[in-house]
Amino acid sequence: MTRAYVLINVKAGHVKDTMKELHELKGVHSVHACWGRPDLIAFLEVSDQKSLQELVLQKIHHVAGVEGTDTHIVMDL
Repeated sequence: MTRAYVLINVKAGHVKDTMKELHELKGVHSVHACWGRPDLIAFLEVSDQKSLQELVLQKIHHVAGVEGTDTHIVMDL
């Protein structure tokens, strides 16, 4: 299991709609709106790093309103 936090910058006025669309993506466990930057923080759970890459680059990056992401993979210590 690969888990990651994705910090997401969103175009002004699109946070609510972007958040709703992100919630519908398989592998997105939760999405929270924040004050300042980033606008959203998403917690992802997928089977492996390849799936994480596909989710972020091919799905999240194509959600309307998303301007950019910063991905932080969770380490199991």
